[in-house]
Amino acid sequence: MRPLYRPAFLRLAALVWLACACSHALADERRVLVLYSLGADSSSAWQRLVHKGLYQELERSNQGGTPAIFEERFDANRVGEDKSQEGMAPYLATKYADVKFDAIVTESFVAARFLASHPELFAGVPRHYVNHGRERWQPRDGLAYEVTSDFERAIGVIPLVAPEVRHIAIVGDKTARCRLWLDRIRSITPRFPRIRFEIWDDGDVNELRLRAARLDRSSAIFMLAALRGEGSARIQPRELALQISAASKAPLFTHSESLVMPGVVGGYVVSGEAVGRMMARLLLGQPAMTSQVEGYYFDYPTARRAGLRNIPPEAVILNRPHNVWELYRWQILTAGALIVLQGMLITALVLSLRSRRRAMSELACERSSLEDRILQRTLELLQANRKLEALATTDPLTGIANRRKMTEQIAQELERARRFHHPLALLMVDIDHFKRINDSYGHEVGDQAIIQTATLLTASLRAVDMVARFGGEEFVLLMPETHIAVATHAAERLREQAAGLRLCTESGVEVQLTISIGVAAADPHGAPDTPSSLLVRSDKALYRAKKEGRNRVVQF
Repeated sequence: MRPLYRPAFLRLAALVWLACACSHALADERRVLVLYSLGADSSSAWQRLVHKGLYQELERSNQGGTPAIFEERFDANRVGEDKSQEGMAPYLATKYADVKFDAIVTESFVAARFLASHPELFAGVPRHYVNHGRERWQPRDGLAYEVTSDFERAIGVIPLVAPEVRHIAIVGDKTARCRLWLDRIRSITPRFPRIRFEIWDDGDVNELRLRAARLDRSSAIFMLAALRGEGSARIQPRELALQISAASKAPLFTHSESLVMPGVVGGYVVSGEAVGRMMARLLLGQPAMTSQVEGYYFDYPTARRAGLRNIPPEAVILNRPHNVWELYRWQILTAGALIVLQGMLITALVLSLRSRRRAMSELACERSSLEDRILQRTLELLQANRKLEALATTDPLTGIANRRKMTEQIAQELERARRFHHPLALLMVDIDHFKRINDSYGHEVGDQAIIQTATLLTASLRAVDMVARFGGEEFVLLMPETHIAVATHAAERLREQAAGLRLCTESGVEVQLTISIGVAAADPHGAPDTPSSLLVRSDKALYRAKKEGRNRVVQF
C-alpha cells in the first residue's frame, strides 16, 4: 500500500512549497507611487516629456528590477493648484488602503506640497520630493530634489547665438513661482550691460501680442512657463508662446523643454525627459542626478528662420529634416560610381576609333546592363527595407507583433471605433509565476512558456484580431468590434485552454502553465480613449486578477 500513498504526499509537499514561493515573490515585489502635478499627458507637454523620460529609463534598466508603478495626477494646469488637491487625500487613502508602498515620488511643486501637508498618508513610506518651480523648499518628512533653472546660462545663450540682440523682453505672470523666477533674472541682468531688459508680467493676451508685434530682430523674447487669462479661461504656456511668436519678428527663447517647438527657438532649458529619467532612478532605488537635467535644446526650423549662429555643438536639435546624404550615402556613391564607369566606357569607345555601329552596340549593351544592375540594387534595397520594418515590429522569440506594432494598431482601432461607433476590447495576458519558472527550470523552459502562450493566443484569433508580446511574459490581445462581455467570455476560454498546456524540462518534469487576464473596453460613445488609457485600464484589471489569486479573468 505504501507506493499508492507516496504520490499524494509528494503533491501535498509541492503545494506547500508553491504557496511559500508565491508569498515570497509577493513580499519581494517593490511598489512605488508617483504623484504628477499637471494632469494627463495629452493636456500637458511637460508631463508628456517627464512620462516619456521615466519609462524610457525604466525600459533601459534591468527588467527584473523594475518596480510596480502606481500613478496619480492632480491636473493643476486645467483646474488650478488648490482645486486640484481637493478631495485627493481621502481618495488616495481609500484607493490604496490595501497597498503597501516602498516609496513615493512627487513631480513638481503641487504634488510635493500636497504630500508634505498630509504626513498621515502612507505613514512610514520613504518620500522623494522632486521639486521643479520652488527654490529652497524643504519638506519635513522626506528627501527633496530641487530642479532649478540656470537663468544666467539661459539668458546668456541669447547674445551668443543672436549677437545683434540689444533688448530682451521677459514674459512672466503674477504667480509666486514666476515672481521668484523674475527676481532671479533681475539679479543677473547687471552681468549683461549691453542688453536692456524689460519685464512683461501684466496685461492680457491681446496686450502681449501687441507688444510683441512692435519688436524687430534687434530684440528677443524670453518666455517663462507663464499663464494668462482670456475671459474665464486660462491660456496655457504653450498656447501663449505660439500666439506671441506668431505676432512678433523677434526670436522667442525659453527655459523649459516643454516650450521648445516650431515658433520657439529654445535655448538653455530644463529637460522634462531628463527629470523623468531622474525620477526613474529614484523608483529603482538609485541615486538621483539633479545636475544633469538642463541642456541646450533648439528647434531646427525656427532657429534657421531666425538666423541663429554659434549654436553650442552639444545642443540637442529638434525637428531636424532628414539628411538625404546620411540616409542614402552608399546608394548615392554606388550610382555615382556607375555613372563614372559609364562615362569612362563611352570615352574609351570614342577614342578607340572603332566602328560606330559596334561602338553604339557596345554602349547600348553596357547601358542596359547598368540599368539592370541599378534596378536589381533598387529591388534589393526595397526588400531590405521590408525586412527591417518586419524586424522592427516583430518579436524575435515568438514571431508575433511587438509592443511598438501593437501600440500603433490600438491607436488605429480606437480611431475607427470612434468614427463608426463600434465596440473595441483589449485583453492584457500575463503568464503566472513566470519568474519562478525561469528560476527553477532555466530560461529555455521560460522561453517555451512564452512561445506556447503566443501560439495559443494566435490560434484563437479572428481575422480582425491582433496579438502582440508586450514585454517579458506579458501579451496584449486586441479585439475590434467586440463587446466587453464577449471579450470576457473569450478570455475565460483562453484561460481554460492555457491551463492544459504543459512544459517539458530536461529532467522530464512537466510544468503546468496558467495565465491571468485583464479585460478592458473602449466606449465609442464616451470620452475619447488613448492607447495609454486603454492599456492602463486593462493593466489594472490584470493587477486585480493577480492580486485575487492568479489563473483568472478580471473585467475592468
